[in-house]
Amino acid sequence: MNTMNTCNFEYYNTYVKKNRGISNCYGEVGNEMHDYIENVYRGNITDTSDFNQKLHNKLLELEIMDLDFPSEVIKASFVKDMDHFTRNFNKLDGNFTLEKMFVTQIGEHYLLGYIDAIQVDEEDNTNIIDWKTSSKFTGSKLQHAGRQLVIYKLGLEKTSGIDIKVIKWCMLKYINVCWKLKNGNTKKKMVNRGKLIKEMKSTFEKEMIKSGMNEIEVGMILMTTEENNSFNDLPNVITDKYWLEDCFIEYEATDDVIKEAEDYVVNTIQEIESKNIHNESEWKPLDFEKEGTFYCNTLCSHRKTCKFIAQYNKENPFKRSF
Repeated sequence: MNTMNTCNFEYYNTYVKKNRGISNCYGEVGNEMHDYIENVYRGNITDTSDFNQKLHNKLLELEIMDLDFPSEVIKASFVKDMDHFTRNFNKLDGNFTLEKMFVTQIGEHYLLGYIDAIQVDEEDNTNIIDWKTSSKFTGSKLQHAGRQLVIYKLGLEKTSGIDIKVIKWCMLKYINVCWKLKNGNTKKKMVNRGKLIKEMKSTFEKEMIKSGMNEIEVGMILMTTEENNSFNDLPNVITDKYWLEDCFIEYEATDDVIKEAEDYVVNTIQEIESKNIHNESEWKPLDFEKEGTFYCNTLCSHRKTCKFIAQYNKENPFKRSF
């Protein structure tokens, strides 16, 4: 359904013509992360010291497969984030069910899906967790990504009778820097893992100078810790006050949000069924002028064979977006 609403022609290629296409760098890394995390929670992996090496092995494999990132700058940023995650992996508490299959009915249609993780936490609440290697969701992207969690919640509640307390994403690229305010509340700042020290540098610098540390000493410490991106190498004046937590973003499934997700499912299926599978011209490509070409050039599984993006790139060599 998401493919259909992104690009009709990609849906046609994949699900009507049954062309498999090719993967992309983000999907490959995401699958590697998912598989490893799943094996940890299944008890198949107890020592995670090789997690970081698994990541870099996958990145080397991508180079051999010629699955490129949009640019070296984007690659470097993504790799730094994931490098930090795999070096600092923390297993969550609670009992977990992984890759749970469910079937649910929306309107006249049945949907089948697989939930990344169902957690029963220490307070006996049942939560749905979806691990994401993508960037944080904002604006319409939040709603787009949230539909998946909403459908997971509906499916599990309808088929099991279990009340789902929280649906949330674990954003692997990000980490929360936390500290206590004077009123006793906890403040959290979400930062890119690969830029942890850089994004907190100003705050840490003020804290260290306020404690009486010499400015030159502070500058040297921050220069070293920023280069290593190591929170643990900071002085006690920082590590005693600030701490790190994995980044979770909860999505609220209000009645309006649930209704929108159900309408999305019904309307998308109706659009698919309204098209003639024998008439290729009915399946339109993404609007390049409106949406740009990042998706088509980087993520689409048919980016090497799609006649529409090939023609557009040929006619607009300076408009190619990443």
